[in-house]
Amino acid sequence: MGDIFALNSIGKKLLLILMSVAITAIVIITFTFSAYEYTTAKQEQVDSLNTLEEILSPTITAAVLFDDKDAIQELIDPILIRSDIVSIQVTDIQHNVLASANKVVSNDSHSIRDQLIDTTTIAHELVLDGRRYGYLVIVADDSYIVNKATVYGYFVVGLLIFTLAMSLLLSLILRRRFLKPILHLAKVADDVSHSNDYSLRAKELPNDEVGQLSNRFNDMLKTIEQRDNILETKVKRRTEELETANEQLLELAYKDGLTGLPNRRYFYEKLQGLLLIKDKFFALIFLDLDGFKEVNDTLGHDYGDLLLQQVSKRLKNCVREHDTVARLGGDEFTIILEDVCSKQQLTKIANQIKTTLMDPIVIKSERIQITGSIGITIAPKDGDTLEELIKHADQAMYLAKNKGRNRFEFFCYSIEEQAIKKRQLVEDLKTAIYDSQLTLHYQPILKANEPLITKAEALLRWQHPDKGLLGPSEFIPLAEEYGLIKEIGQWVVNQVINDALELQQINTDIQISLNTSPLEIDERGKWARNWLQTLANNPIKPGSILIEVTENTLMTPGTSIQQQMQLLSQQGIKFAIDDFGVGYSSLSYLQQLEIDIIKIDHSFVANLETTPSSHALIRAIVTMAHNIGLKVVAEGIENQAQYQTLKDLECDFFQGFLFYRPLSKQEFISHCLRKTYHRNE
Repeated sequence: MGDIFALNSIGKKLLLILMSVAITAIVIITFTFSAYEYTTAKQEQVDSLNTLEEILSPTITAAVLFDDKDAIQELIDPILIRSDIVSIQVTDIQHNVLASANKVVSNDSHSIRDQLIDTTTIAHELVLDGRRYGYLVIVADDSYIVNKATVYGYFVVGLLIFTLAMSLLLSLILRRRFLKPILHLAKVADDVSHSNDYSLRAKELPNDEVGQLSNRFNDMLKTIEQRDNILETKVKRRTEELETANEQLLELAYKDGLTGLPNRRYFYEKLQGLLLIKDKFFALIFLDLDGFKEVNDTLGHDYGDLLLQQVSKRLKNCVREHDTVARLGGDEFTIILEDVCSKQQLTKIANQIKTTLMDPIVIKSERIQITGSIGITIAPKDGDTLEELIKHADQAMYLAKNKGRNRFEFFCYSIEEQAIKKRQLVEDLKTAIYDSQLTLHYQPILKANEPLITKAEALLRWQHPDKGLLGPSEFIPLAEEYGLIKEIGQWVVNQVINDALELQQINTDIQISLNTSPLEIDERGKWARNWLQTLANNPIKPGSILIEVTENTLMTPGTSIQQQMQLLSQQGIKFAIDDFGVGYSSLSYLQQLEIDIIKIDHSFVANLETTPSSHALIRAIVTMAHNIGLKVVAEGIENQAQYQTLKDLECDFFQGFLFYRPLSKQEFISHCLRKTYHRNE
């Protein structure tokens, strides 16, 4: 039953449209005429009642004038003969009823239809010689209109049924005539679909829209037939091309696109295959180019690509034809030397690779010097799994890089032990930040001929639970390498400010300096914002904090780093250049930035007595600094001769083991702030 009414064909949809249009038109016309008939009948009734009141009004007025109620009653009773009049009432001017007549209706005659009939009330004034004597009120119902509307409704229903029947018949005829050519096209399309015979055609139809559709359908079949023939030819040719492409893709899947060497995937499968061979020994070499990033950064990636191609050729020339040279990615290469396990033989090959790489490479008239760091493992001695061999070769290669680059290292298990210790130390450092294992020591900075100590440098220490007190050189590089330096730096900032507030209770002029890693200073200004937030939470005397930065941090004028320094200078933070003279000096920044102090690197001080050039350099630094209004601190002073020479060179401040070693905060307070320093000159 549901399929009959489902709109699952264009015929049913078309029939629905035609019938909807017909029904809508019939309903609109019927509603319009019905409304018109009702309004007209209602108006006729009102006009009739008004006329009746005008006829009766003079007679009833005279009866009211003489207060003849019987005469009034005799005049209004006959009016009830009219079927639509329900009641008549005559009142005086004060609305007192003089006479009335009501149509008697039995309770049984009340039907729902009668209850729904509305009434109409017409009131007429009783006037004689311009004087008003009362009112004549007639109440009539709509039974006359309802009866008339009922007859009209039967007529309309009959007309509607007849019209719908004619519309349905006409719609079926039109649908059949309209759908016949479309059904023909559908049949042809179905035949083509099942037989895949594109030579079939639809018959010619009249030149209307459906006829045009038939012609386009035939044209489409013709085009498809032609394309089918062409496609069959192309498919055959494409199949042959795909077979060739699959062979090429298989080759590309195992070959590096830039150098033509085997790639990472081939290397892993080759290595895994060798490990599966029982009693098979071979050597695995990891090689990482030194300074390759600088080539990319200075000359461009096109030079870097050409350099990698030249390196690949040189590496292949260093090994036998059946050995495997692969590129893992970037500037990392691997070499598998089969049936080689002698350290003497491997040393010879490694030296040959190192020497070959050191020969300058000329690319586009640019002479490029490149070296490599090499790590060597031997299987199965150094590992019998893929992961172990790769890890150990990588560890040996990084050991070579850490020892100065341009060298090779054989893997030994002590390397792995060092890597494990390093990894454990990193994990310990992560917990040290939150377990209160970090502490600050303070090394006083003295001024010539001044017994009162007003400066000190905060030096970070780590109270390791197992290793004891560790200096910054033992863990700061790890913190920078593993992304912990910013957390440590923020801890130092908070602690220095808290300690400075405490120390100023004893000496209001004390100034604390602290070192800042270049990795703490970001380009987005977060470093400066953190400082400003900390200062806002802990107001401190301007000039109490001195931040030490290296020369390399200040290399590019106008960068975000200088902008952040200027912002902090405005808040009373002072700045010093640490290790001055050992970085990439650009003296212009001394005038552009708010620098207050230059700290001469301890290497110049250490060589002061043996190297005349150190003496000359320190004199030049002091003279230059004083000429532009900067103070000079000499650090690393260990003996009296160094101190006397630096004093003669007019350094402003002095720091070193000769005076004080780094002290705990309490030691610094008791030995330095509560006492004055006296030294025999």
